[in-house]
Amino acid sequence: MSLDWGSLVLGPCETIFGEPVTWQSSQGGAPVQATGVFDEGYKGLEIIGGDDGMAPTHVTSSLPRLGVRLSQFPAAAAQGDTLVIRGISYAIREIQPDSHGGARIELNIGATNYDPLSG
Repeated sequence: MSLDWGSLVLGPCETIFGEPVTWQSSQGGAPVQATGVFDEGYKGLEIIGGDDGMAPTHVTSSLPRLGVRLSQFPAAAAQGDTLVIRGISYAIREIQPDSHGGARIELNIGATNYDPLSG
């Protein structure tokens, strides 16, 4: 028996925790309205060579990401596409499909300053 992840798991999570987002393909076309679960929590970063034997270096960074059902997009979302969430523009940095019809999309703030080499 196969489980319908889209309607039984992803859809209800999106209904409860989701919020509106606008996706714009870097290839052009009309913007698409979708729903996703947005998170912009903080994550600790490891500094290479940062351990000098003294107190540890504590560095954090914002890690904005969006959980979505991929079926909401008429074409595959890609690195460099933009998402507007809560009035802020983000560039897609990486798409991590979950093999159940959804994906975690990692974002860079400021879509106009997108540089795929800066991560």
